[in-house]
Amino acid sequence: MEPSLSQGYGYLVIILGSVLFLVLLNSFTYLQNKYSKFKANGVDEFLSGSRSVKFGLLLASIVLNWCWSLTLLQPSVLTYNASIFSCYAYGCGGLLQVSVFSIISSKIKKNANLVTTFPEMGYFRFGKPGHLAFLWCGFVCNAIVSACILLGGSGVIEAITGVSQYATLFLIPFFIACYISFGGLRSTLIADASNMVIILVFIVVFLFQVYVVDDRIGSAQRMWELLLTLPPVKGNYQGSYITFRSEQSAIYLIISIITGFGLVVADQAYLQRAVAADPKITSKAYFFGALCWFVIPVSMGTSLGLGARALSVYPDFPSLSDFEVGQGLPAVATVTYLLGRSGAAMMLVMIFFSVATSFAGELIATSTLISYDIYKRYFKPDATPKQVVIASKIAVFGWAIFSSVLASIFYGAARISMGWLFNFLGCATASGVFPIALSFTWKDLNKAGAVGGSIGGMILAFIVWLVTCKTYTGAITVDNLSNQWVSFAGNVTALVMGGLISISLSLIWPANFDFEKTRNRTSLVKDARDETQGGSRIEVNEIHGRSLDDYEEKKARSVNVGSSKDSDLQVDSDAQVNSPDTHSDLDMDLDVAIDHTYLDREFKKYAILVGVLAVILVIIIPVGLGASPYVFSPGFLLGYVIIIIIWLFFSMFYVVVWPLVESRDSIWRITKEVLHIKTAPKNE
Repeated sequence: MEPSLSQGYGYLVIILGSVLFLVLLNSFTYLQNKYSKFKANGVDEFLSGSRSVKFGLLLASIVLNWCWSLTLLQPSVLTYNASIFSCYAYGCGGLLQVSVFSIISSKIKKNANLVTTFPEMGYFRFGKPGHLAFLWCGFVCNAIVSACILLGGSGVIEAITGVSQYATLFLIPFFIACYISFGGLRSTLIADASNMVIILVFIVVFLFQVYVVDDRIGSAQRMWELLLTLPPVKGNYQGSYITFRSEQSAIYLIISIITGFGLVVADQAYLQRAVAADPKITSKAYFFGALCWFVIPVSMGTSLGLGARALSVYPDFPSLSDFEVGQGLPAVATVTYLLGRSGAAMMLVMIFFSVATSFAGELIATSTLISYDIYKRYFKPDATPKQVVIASKIAVFGWAIFSSVLASIFYGAARISMGWLFNFLGCATASGVFPIALSFTWKDLNKAGAVGGSIGGMILAFIVWLVTCKTYTGAITVDNLSNQWVSFAGNVTALVMGGLISISLSLIWPANFDFEKTRNRTSLVKDARDETQGGSRIEVNEIHGRSLDDYEEKKARSVNVGSSKDSDLQVDSDAQVNSPDTHSDLDMDLDVAIDHTYLDREFKKYAILVGVLAVILVIIIPVGLGASPYVFSPGFLLGYVIIIIIWLFFSMFYVVVWPLVESRDSIWRITKEVLHIKTAPKNE
């Protein structure tokens, strides 16, 4: 595929876009530091947004953090290769996992409210073996995701502008690291929300261009007619692209679900958003975030993926090689063909913003793992919160360099594409799903189950993946390892064996863990439980000169407060084992009241809602349409597209409008401060 824009446009977008981010986010950080109680140089604010992020901002960030270049490109590839069901299957994978995290997040807030990383929870429950096992899962996941994001974005930029993919792989991470190192997580969340505006608007434009505006397609009827002229697809009902009865798509639905589980649970970026949220809105934000995100891959596949296949009947439509298809270029080819240079520019900007913000999430997440779980845990246990922030900022640049090198190796040495990595992701990460999730939710998970499930399941998955490749395809090659049946075998093995090992070993030797040992506990402050792995209440208080009588008095006060409010607030006051003077730069409340009744209610409510959502969208609709011998009629296709458009506007309201409405008071207050606007005092 020949570039439609000059290299100058590519470098302009990369450099100017990065500078724009740097200026805007640092301006926000300056205003935040000056006019709000949140200070970006505090460790909890920098890495966790002070655990007070509101619903709208968190929802927008969840949507965009899952909306990386793969989400914008891969659904079009799948639809181009198989059927309209493929992009729906991709959407189901993300929908299910993000919505399931709405259940897990309530348990995180209940059982480990001050934990910042999931390896940290592994250490608190299982000691160093659990910590190192979870840390390995986290780094493997973040490494593959980082490379996948960069490969997808750099491939599109090279296709549109001709900018060397190697140059993009190093320039974008460096510039992103520059602005992330200043503002931390909250500035990343605000960048997510602002970028979603552009991405959603562009997706709406693409849909209308394909199904309404352009005369080469311009309607569902014309789309149907063009697809009817194409050669039949093997494994599809009547060989049609517009049927849910597709063998390839059905297999991919399972792969997508398993890969998504591993990606969400083992990716620190997703846990970090649960950590950053106000406990009252965490579950709600993940549930609505899943709904808002689902329509994005479905829209891209239905418009640009199906459009690319329909437009291939025209002789002047770009011819794509298999490798170019794997890089996600069907979407780029469609936009460029229909909208010309302006369409290419829109796709260039959209992909850059997607890569910048999603990779920023990976940077801040991995820097947290490095600063908390390596630097603080093993290299400098007595590090102050300020030193942890410095280590995290250095780690941001370190991970940017590592990701650039890794992605360059994948691209140059092995010719591994974005799609290949996504198929592989489940093999590498899905074994950690059950051990990591159960460490927050199940008291009987033991050390052998946690370590054996996460590491043993990964090893078994790799063995099955390689053996299946050899026996099914005849040779182990890069291309064969990405075969759908080979990927299916490895993905299923990782998830099933990770769960089977962790659950069976824990049922044989149940741990009966007391989650009081992980509540109000953080690695930032020295705790007797760090040495004893579950020290008693008396030990913790005696170490810091607080008598048992002091503890009982404080406990009585907390119980009285909870009773007066007619709630079941339980306060674990043991975690603050250092006096405030010892860590005066720690911007974290170490004695937080946990509303157990509310969080238990949220857990049950969203368990039911997620179950209903999964049954309808992941089982009833695809199974109903797939089991029936049915090819979409022009009218049915039109109705399907109309539903997608309505859903997109629903997402735009929650992702774009609601964060502004929710933050209107803060925006107005800071505006008045900056402009020195005085308001008359209210009459009493």
